[in-house]
Amino acid sequence: MVSVIIPVYNEESTIRKALNVLPYKNGLEVIVVDGESQDRTKEFARTFPARVVECIKNRALQMNKGAQLATQDALLFLHADCRFEEGSLEAISDCLRDGHIGGCFSQAIDSDKFIYRLIEFSGNLRARLSKIFYGDQAIFVRRDIFFKMGGFDNVPLFEDILFSRKMAQEGRIQVLSKKVFVSPRRWQKNGIIMTTIIFWFLTIGLSLGISFDRLKRLYQDIR
Repeated sequence: MVSVIIPVYNEESTIRKALNVLPYKNGLEVIVVDGESQDRTKEFARTFPARVVECIKNRALQMNKGAQLATQDALLFLHADCRFEEGSLEAISDCLRDGHIGGCFSQAIDSDKFIYRLIEFSGNLRARLSKIFYGDQAIFVRRDIFFKMGGFDNVPLFEDILFSRKMAQEGRIQVLSKKVFVSPRRWQKNGIIMTTIIFWFLTIGLSLGISFDRLKRLYQDIR
């Protein structure tokens, strides 16, 4: 079985949609880790059969806390503006039984605009070739491997890239054909071109060893 861990901060506009589509009837364990939200995120989340806990606002630490509370053998880290398609949990189980230690889903942006098909294609190709996964691709991992690696690094951003790098060193990882549908809101807020440029600069800065404090200044909260 899989434990779904959802780190949230001020997600009252998305949390009900995210939780409503999860297959609770199969005994799914869902842990929502709130990072000091100032809206009704926690109130809305508690109307679902999910465990809601609190943590300081830091996505890496929120996901680590959720992992510590999880009881299942596999952990799936899901953003609040993402949803996965039917059969995804079974695909995770099949992947892990096949000898992989973790992976992610193929990204599908929840918009009909053609430009997003190009973004999806390039992102999924990058993930398959580099084995570097982003958080909105819904990263999953065996629970024992997660703790062996020390979980997510306590950093303000790029915890997903650093984690997937560590995971690739521990064993076989895979990009599943099953899709995770992600909201286009971050591209809509700042524009597709500007958002792409910002992430390019951030990724290059990470590769060059620029401090996380300096990189954080470029990062914009899309909520």
